[in-house]
Amino acid sequence: MQILHIALYALLATSFVFAVIELGVSGHSASLWQDVANAYNDFYGNVDTSVPGILSFAIFASVWTMLVTVAALVLSWFYTRKGANQKLNSILGFSFAGVYFVTMVFWLAVFADIASELNGYTSTNDDVNAIIAFAVLLWLLFIALFVLSVLALCGVLVSDWAGYQSVRKTHAVDAPSTNNPAPEVPMSTNPVASPSQLSTRDAEALHEQPNNQQLSPSSVSAIASAELSAESVHHHQANHA
Repeated sequence: MQILHIALYALLATSFVFAVIELGVSGHSASLWQDVANAYNDFYGNVDTSVPGILSFAIFASVWTMLVTVAALVLSWFYTRKGANQKLNSILGFSFAGVYFVTMVFWLAVFADIASELNGYTSTNDDVNAIIAFAVLLWLLFIALFVLSVLALCGVLVSDWAGYQSVRKTHAVDAPSTNNPAPEVPMSTNPVASPSQLSTRDAEALHEQPNNQQLSPSSVSAIASAELSAESVHHHQANHA
């Protein structure tokens, strides 16, 4: 299905771009936090200069998302050109669905944690607001990728991409057909007539036809040949006797 392919390309490419932006904003925020913390530590002393865990996790989630999107595109393209069998397609399909689900949970944790720290208020820091916004967008993108992947595996959406092909469809094709076995041809119990008997029967049957029936030249030739064959067989049997 061309629409599914376009949707997958668009979602994966957009997720990669947003992850790059999120990585830049999160890294910039972590660097600013470190500089401010070091300044407070120099002035007041005994100040924790470590970067908040949620910023570190946002950086990790950004790098993870970039790797996932590139791997999903490259693996699908490579094995589609190479020709993936049913087992490999199933492994790729369930792996994609699982990775998309895990990435979706990562971004849910990022923006939910920051939102809980703000207690429902809007931050005055533009970097923090940008981190929340792109985290929400990435969460929505991976929800869409997970849903499309599951629908493709279930056969609701048709695709020839490796990892997005229906699992049930190929099983149905590969299953051996045992519902309609080939009927057995019964063996005939009637004795097979000899050539002499067949020739005699044919001649007698042809002689017993009604006189008013019109015979074609080919029928007359068949009658004559049958009679000659019968006479030659009788003569041969008489000589042997």
